[in-house]
Amino acid sequence: MQVQLAKGVQLTTVTSHQFKTNQIIVNFRAPIQRDEITKRALITNLLETSSADYPDQRALAHALAAMYGAAFGAGVSRKGPTHSLQLAITVPNERYLETDQPLTASAIQFLQNIIYRPLVHDGQFDQATFDRQVINLKASIDSVADDKQYYAAQKLNEALFADQPAQQIPSYGVTEDLADLNATDLYAYYQRILARDQIDIIVVGDVDVADVTTRWRSVGFTDRPTDQLAPFYQHKNLGHYVEVQEHQALSQAKLNLGYDLPVFYRDEHYYAALVFNELFGGSPLSKLFMNVREKASLAYYASSSLDTFRGVMKVQAGIDGKNHDQVLQIIDDQLTAIKNGDFTDDLVDQVKLGLINDFESSLDSQRTFAIQALIDDLTHREVSDEVWLQQIQAVTREQIQAVAQLVTLNNGFFLNGGVA
Repeated sequence: MQVQLAKGVQLTTVTSHQFKTNQIIVNFRAPIQRDEITKRALITNLLETSSADYPDQRALAHALAAMYGAAFGAGVSRKGPTHSLQLAITVPNERYLETDQPLTASAIQFLQNIIYRPLVHDGQFDQATFDRQVINLKASIDSVADDKQYYAAQKLNEALFADQPAQQIPSYGVTEDLADLNATDLYAYYQRILARDQIDIIVVGDVDVADVTTRWRSVGFTDRPTDQLAPFYQHKNLGHYVEVQEHQALSQAKLNLGYDLPVFYRDEHYYAALVFNELFGGSPLSKLFMNVREKASLAYYASSSLDTFRGVMKVQAGIDGKNHDQVLQIIDDQLTAIKNGDFTDDLVDQVKLGLINDFESSLDSQRTFAIQALIDDLTHREVSDEVWLQQIQAVTREQIQAVAQLVTLNNGFFLNGGVA
């Protein structure tokens, strides 16, 4: 059930008797801007660790414990040209407990307190908390950046999206932006988020829909712009291959490849693209896994992934640096084989079965329902589980070949070991 609480503010209730918990997500969505990404990530750190009602993590933990061990978290994410700041709480359903405490109502009130009563003094975020979370966010970003595969992936992003800086950096920002932030300006920016971001509230579980709606309506949301949110970013196809190389002291070289693939979430080629990716490099049955890693022993790992919100496919491989040219060629050979129909119907059936099993397993997760509701709200391309399964089953070998024909290798980043 969907209810518009104001222009640009939507409450979606997914009623399910499958789970013994209720999950509530509040998602703030805006067009992605390069100079705002790190700000939004830092705000999630502040909201996750403090508020006026819960000024430190001990007070937060106590409040969650009082709700029979509710789980609370905050984070950021990207979908195409949009950036989301998200808060979520999962609380036991009081209907399955021997208690009269209205846990779902308490969880809603908890989220509202976190969002609308942050820890603020004199028109700015609490300075000590702000300083601490700047340090924590920097440490978190730095720790991820130490991962060489992550580093190579980020360098590939810089090349793939050279014409759009906001698409180059991760959804949680970069450390160099932190030096320019202060507690006063960040709080002013947060007020703009509350006033202008599109808000999606998702409630999943066995809940009283009318009561949930009344509690969220009481916030008094105001209208906000809704015509600025496009669900997809169109990657610019170079039409040729450009590779950047870098040398570092490491034992395993990283070869990351970026392809233009103009297939978007649930468009006419979407389901065929899912099967194509599984066949190419997205599963242990794939051509990259079987031929590059297993038969030729040219890679420690080799896999592909789709981004159907930005129209790209990526391949990542851990290799011996001296095999660079051979690996590049054999990866291309696997794509050519699919274009030419060099794969068996039995293999297609197996990768379809893998997709279906993964999909059906995901239905055991309450969060799957919540995230799917958010994606449906963004794209307005909702399909039932039954239709999804039918579409996968209906994919033909000709459709797989047609998707392969759309693939164009654009960029590569090669992180080699040793000294240049």
